Amino acid sequence: MRALAEYIMRGRKQATLAVAVSTAVPLLFWLGAAALALIVLRRGLADAMPVMVWGALPALAWAFVGDLTPLLVLAGSVGLAVLLRQRSDWVPVVLAAVPLGLVYALVLMLFLAEPLQALAGQIQQLLPQMLGELDSAVLARLERLLVPLLAGLMGAVHAMMALVALMIGRSWQAGLYNPGGFRQEFHRLRLPSVAAIVLLALTVFGPQFGQLALLSPVASVPLVLAGLALVHGVVGLKGLGSAWLVVTYVLLLVFAQFAFPLIMLLAFVDSLFDFRSRMAPAQGPRNGDDSNGRD
Repeated sequence: MRALAEYIMRGRKQATLAVAVSTAVPLLFWLGAAALALIVLRRGLADAMPVMVWGALPALAWAFVGDLTPLLVLAGSVGLAVLLRQRSDWVPVVLAAVPLGLVYALVLMLFLAEPLQALAGQIQQLLPQMLGELDSAVLARLERLLVPLLAGLMGAVHAMMALVALMIGRSWQAGLYNPGGFRQEFHRLRLPSVAAIVLLALTVFGPQFGQLALLSPVASVPLVLAGLALVHGVVGLKGLGSAWLVVTYVLLLVFAQFAFPLIMLLAFVDSLFDFRSRMAPAQGPRNGDDSNGRD
């Protein structure tokens, strides 16, 4: 990956080619989004615009044939990269994933209304088998919530992909210009307590308010990311090794229904008690570093 980052930073032609090829190849659009994020972080939005315009043409082609994901993730990663460059702080960037995910959900509801309805219809047929015998009123209410919940889930997934692309771009930048910088930033990521309370409330109680149910999956994105940052930070502080991280991600994949709520709960509790500060050894003031490595 370092070789790719070095190639991207050689010049505008190389960056444009990398973004265009990555976006044109199915399932590699995230590399193009990470490349754009790298350019924005290092050079600024003005220098990234020509690369984005020409390099994102394949994403427009994908959108024309019905796949909006590459275009949405590219645009989202650029917007988040601009915010990170301006603020040099991951907290507002992670929180910005909520309105970004909401925009994604609304766009997907608008342009993918028929597929969402079809998927909701398939799930409706499975509800009695999944949940057993339910009161007809409860079942009808669940059926009404399916479309906004599915749209919110898709919006949350797209927002998470944009964040991950930004994190990859930032890690490339740190590897080239500030080794270890991204690791320190991610290990320190912790949500403010008020924000965590609001996000948890939206996640848990969002489905109680009809169409606002789409906020529930979207609001969970910062909590999930903050929970993962907590795990990475604790593993780093204790020197436990990467095996613990591998186990964490395997559990998230295999037992997602239980692991994701647990990760979100850990993030919420950490926002109140700041476990990493309590675990960190006493040390002198840390020298500042150039978190964004600007020119």
